[in-house]
Amino acid sequence: MFFIILIIILAVGFVIQYLFGFVQIKHFTKHYTELREKGRVAIGRRPAIIRSGTLVLFQLNNKNEIEEARYLQGVTVFSRFKSLKGLEGKKINKLRKEDFMAYNKLLKRAIIDAQHTFNIVQAGGEVERIPSPMMKVVKRVNQMFTKKGVKKHGFYS
Repeated sequence: MFFIILIIILAVGFVIQYLFGFVQIKHFTKHYTELREKGRVAIGRRPAIIRSGTLVLFQLNNKNEIEEARYLQGVTVFSRFKSLKGLEGKKINKLRKEDFMAYNKLLKRAIIDAQHTFNIVQAGGEVERIPSPMMKVVKRVNQMFTKKGVKKHGFYS
């Protein structure tokens, strides 16, 4: 009986998380589309599980100057985009640490990621995917159980 209740609770939790995730993606898409209609958009991200995840959107003109900036920061799916003031008119590829010293550490990292992503795309490169915090945990657990550099001998080697 306990396991049936546990499975039902986990299933309900999964459905609720899926719905909240869908709402958050819809919220992101709305803001991204608004900025994209005005020009190019650079995205910076700093995912996290326990601490606040952070996402920045920079709407750029044809001179690579930031015309509008928004950020989303929070731990829950109820976080909403807010206007990010202080970077308007600055070129994204020429941002210096002094330009965003007033922001918190996680927001700074997301801004640096947006700048890095922009530079890679401008050079014709492809942006590497940042593994989710959960995937980082899975990789660490896998590394604990597998030995790197050891040849596997067996039937399927």
